[in-house]
Amino acid sequence: MKRMAIKWTYLLALIGFGVWMFDVFFGGNVYLRGEGLVLGQPAVVAAEYNVTIRKVLVKEGERVAQGQVVVEVSSQQLAEARARLSAEAAARAARLADLGIRKEVVNATLAAAEDRETVAAEAKTQLNESYKKGLLSTLNRTAAAEQAYRGQQDAETLRAEKRALTDQLKMLTVATGQADLALSDLLDAFDQGRLRGPIAGTASVVLANRGAVVRAGDSLLELVGDHRFVVAWVPVGRWYKLDVGQKVSIDAGAGTLPGTISGIGAVASALPREFQKAFTPTERLQLIWIEFETGVTPPPYFTKVRIY
Repeated sequence: MKRMAIKWTYLLALIGFGVWMFDVFFGGNVYLRGEGLVLGQPAVVAAEYNVTIRKVLVKEGERVAQGQVVVEVSSQQLAEARARLSAEAAARAARLADLGIRKEVVNATLAAAEDRETVAAEAKTQLNESYKKGLLSTLNRTAAAEQAYRGQQDAETLRAEKRALTDQLKMLTVATGQADLALSDLLDAFDQGRLRGPIAGTASVVLANRGAVVRAGDSLLELVGDHRFVVAWVPVGRWYKLDVGQKVSIDAGAGTLPGTISGIGAVASALPREFQKAFTPTERLQLIWIEFETGVTPPPYFTKVRIY
């Protein structure tokens, strides 16, 4: 009897061990079982230019409203750019004033030059008639032609200068407007050195320290949005079917929470480092996105969860 009990115990232990091994290596292919992370919409706060950090107004884990000032900075690069644009704007203004004065002078003298041109042409015509009748010497006729030529030349010069000044004023006015807009946009983007949160959420990582010099594009602050969801990884060669809208259970360690599959990835993604198994090649599984049911309080950000 004792020997029979030992046999059955040994047999049951072998069966249990086999079931456990099957569950460990193949369970995820038979029924839904996966691991995931609670995430939110990511966002970063970064400067568009090299800056020096003056103040960091939030801490990790602190709530951030959309548009809230989170970092105050100064920028020598921006100050130089603003000074250069201002100097160029002053030079363009002086150039515009000079062209305006020249155009007024041309407009004031053009009428007299055109009148002179008309009178000289009429005099030339009359003298040509007198010359044909033999009443005028060749020298006088040549002098009249010279006067007519000079009058026409001066009038054409003024007309050409007027056209050129009009075109230059038009192009310079457009360039001035664009430069003024660029300077205005630059000042608006700088916003007196105040960097604001792009979304409402929580500061997950604060990368900036007071007094640090940061290059353009480097992240100063990382945020996660208020809307929380689960990104989970499931086996690619599974024997069961997943559908968008399918109900699942989310285990965060203190009981399960209801959720719904909202998306199924079309590619296999490498598991994060904390999910990779030691001494094995990098594993790639299919991504799925899961939304918490309405009224459920989601676990904290970056909590590891199990999906069933």
